[in-house]
Amino acid sequence: MTEARDNKTFEAKVSNLIATTRHLEVPQILMLRRLTLTDPESLKWANERQLNVVFNVLVTKALERMDKTALIAAREADYKTLVMPGKPEAQAEDLRVVTAIAVQMIGPKPKPAAIEAEHGNSLAKLLSLSPTAPGEKVSRTVCKPKEPPPLFAAQLGPDSERMMPSANSRSVEGSEERPFSDFKTLFDDTLSAYSRKILALFSIQGAIKGGRPPFPLAPEFGRCYEEVLRRYILPPMHTSRHIQQLGMSYNWAEVGGAKLIDIIGSGDHNNPVLHNWDTRWGSMRAPKGKKPKPEENPWPLFREDATNGNYDPPTEEHLQLLQDFIRFEVEAIAKAWREISQLYEQEFAPSGRQEQAREGAFRDGLMRWSAKLPDHVGEFLAIKSYFMFPAINGNFIRRLLTNFGRTDSERYRQAPFLATFAQTVPE
Repeated sequence: MTEARDNKTFEAKVSNLIATTRHLEVPQILMLRRLTLTDPESLKWANERQLNVVFNVLVTKALERMDKTALIAAREADYKTLVMPGKPEAQAEDLRVVTAIAVQMIGPKPKPAAIEAEHGNSLAKLLSLSPTAPGEKVSRTVCKPKEPPPLFAAQLGPDSERMMPSANSRSVEGSEERPFSDFKTLFDDTLSAYSRKILALFSIQGAIKGGRPPFPLAPEFGRCYEEVLRRYILPPMHTSRHIQQLGMSYNWAEVGGAKLIDIIGSGDHNNPVLHNWDTRWGSMRAPKGKKPKPEENPWPLFREDATNGNYDPPTEEHLQLLQDFIRFEVEAIAKAWREISQLYEQEFAPSGRQEQAREGAFRDGLMRWSAKLPDHVGEFLAIKSYFMFPAINGNFIRRLLTNFGRTDSERYRQAPFLATFAQTVPE
């Protein structure tokens, strides 16, 4: 559907960054990051979260190109050799970025051994056996793949692969399988079926780990969401003059539900469906100090279903997300999950015919799609990975979260679902 920023502009700029930094070293990339984040023109084609994700990947690639011995030597100097001169706050930010990434690659700096006294030699020997000594489990970073996977969405194919499929291939399950009876039925069935299709992409089916997921990932939530649509959202929309006019504007028996999806996908400007959809969801926000009307209070239904299904329910805080489900692109999210699943297999469980992917390929895939897809979608795919993939554990989720901000408050702001989930999962 629609996106906050123009895809072509974003992809063109990212492609330029890839070409510019392909042979640059870490200090030059960090300096470019400083300039880009402080340039008002940059915020016209990407937001701060997207820029941080992009440069985190670029810095990771540059660190992987470094000789391991040189990287360890930089760690001994607290990575100050990888930071160019500048204002103290700018240097501190560069150090934060490069340290967070490097620690994931080669581990933290080992603690210095105590000064030997009478029994110094014995003490040093004991320290060498301490768990605080960094492990050397970096075998995958030594051998670089011949052709690394693409870095950014700009390399994932033409726009036609990322947009919604054509109207002929966009049939919505449950809306066109039954004979046309009237516009109202077609309207309700089409919007319900499309929302169901979106939520099915997030739904955890056959989870191999236990836990309490956020609401979009719970299989039970899709049914509850559709019930809310049919009871609270869709019926009042039919009283709108614009929706009534829309019902008389086409031969709906001929064009079917695909035409409604085309209208939704045409954008927010003068869109009768999205305008009334947003208005109806907005009415679910209860005025302060007043008891909500029964026809505008779906929250007890959500809470009851979440209790029965053991997932975190939506609240008024999530209204924007609840109304944005219908704006998400089925094909884009499906493509993201396919690629993420393939990267997981290549990195953690390659078959006999596959070349093992470099260490960090799966993480980079998650971050790449987090930057490209609408807010929170990347978080949901990361959390779904935890439930579906054996090698993804709580430690991986917490390390992934560090890519979303420098402080806990910033990470919660940029990735609230992932930050909340990271606090609940075991090691």
